[in-house]
Amino acid sequence: MTDSRASIRRRRATTAVAAALVMALGGAVTSCGAKDSERTDKPSQRAKLAFKDALHTHYLRVFDKSEREQIADSSEPFYANLEASGLSPDTGPVTARNVKVTVELSAAKAVRFDTAKGQQGCERSGDVITCTPKNIASGDSANLWLFSMAQRESAPEGPAGSMKITVTSANAPAIHHTTQLVIGAPELAARSEEGFSDVTPGSELKVRPAFGNRGHSGLDDALSVVLDVKGQATLRRQYSNCRYDKADAPTKAVCAFPGPLPAGAAYETDRPFTAAVAETGRQGLITYTVYPAPNTPADAQLPDSAPRGSGAPLGLRPVDGSLFTTYGRESAHGGVRFLTARTQDRQVNGFTLKGQVGQTNDISVMDVNGYFEGDTYLTLPEGVSLGWHPSGEGHETLYCGYVDQKNRKVLCPAPLTDPAILRFRIDKRVEGAQGTISVKPDPEHPDPDLTNNTAPITMEYVD
Repeated sequence: MTDSRASIRRRRATTAVAAALVMALGGAVTSCGAKDSERTDKPSQRAKLAFKDALHTHYLRVFDKSEREQIADSSEPFYANLEASGLSPDTGPVTARNVKVTVELSAAKAVRFDTAKGQQGCERSGDVITCTPKNIASGDSANLWLFSMAQRESAPEGPAGSMKITVTSANAPAIHHTTQLVIGAPELAARSEEGFSDVTPGSELKVRPAFGNRGHSGLDDALSVVLDVKGQATLRRQYSNCRYDKADAPTKAVCAFPGPLPAGAAYETDRPFTAAVAETGRQGLITYTVYPAPNTPADAQLPDSAPRGSGAPLGLRPVDGSLFTTYGRESAHGGVRFLTARTQDRQVNGFTLKGQVGQTNDISVMDVNGYFEGDTYLTLPEGVSLGWHPSGEGHETLYCGYVDQKNRKVLCPAPLTDPAILRFRIDKRVEGAQGTISVKPDPEHPDPDLTNNTAPITMEYVD
């Protein structure tokens, strides 16, 4: 037998053994280079996907005839904002692989959908749109433009059905969300407030939120007004239709008001919120934001178990909204800043860095009063480092940077408008790790109290 024939026989025998093995194992043998869709992950290597600030109600703007003549395309984009998480003890952060988004449209006959303008390879088959954004790394979020939507010409204003959204991945459990569609969008606006100066420490401030609808379409949903206090002041827990973040000295209130909010209508609260300024108060910021209740962001809400006010419900009364300011379409924002006679008392507030080991997160750095006039200095907790961030010309956002990397010393520059961003990476878990935030007194003006110029930075690890 020649060497070539012997080689052929050996290859045939090997092939036959492999085929028998496949039959014996029910066809379970695959090549070593299996595709992601064929891989079987250990439970510890699986990722998790979640919707981030998903809209429960999407309002489609209605254009009148003159507007349509000026606008070439009256459609608007629809986004799915997804975030991935998951850590493996063996490999660290786990990427959600082969992500697929499916949108079921059978209940939304009054709306026209256009997949050509999306950016995620979306294709439509009947009443189903399928999009393939591929992978999302743990700790990242992806705001995915899936398609555009517009009102069909014959469709009336009002409820227009729903979209059922399903997100799957090769290594993450499926998640689901339903968005109700409404033809006709409000345009919410809020009153611009003047600030308070020379406020007496220990006194009270009265703040009365005011908002309206400057759009062509009314809003039938209930309304949610979120009030936040930054700085050295706290709220009185006054109204029974408001929930507060704490029973004593709260700094946040979420208040519910029934709809509707007709087009052209404007209201203010029939009684003010009361903020008590601390005896050593220097300055602060009181803001309020109004949302359609279904679309109140998760981080702006409070649980049903949160303490309520002890007084009668807060109501609304009509006002002139012609000078109200519009910042967005489906939310409106107002606020008032106050300054006291202790403006030279530089102060900082401690804060917590939160996340998973291996994650990179952002947090705004500001002093106890909401803003500051000077630089702020940090010592990062052990196990934490600065994450990469854009810098140089063309990057208007201010980021904190190292002044002594070996000793984890960081400088956060004084902002012109928005506070600086600390982009931090949690490299390892160090129980009890703490850092500090501090601010230096103004050399031209004596600081009456140096004990509040430094505060702790603590850690909260998420498993």
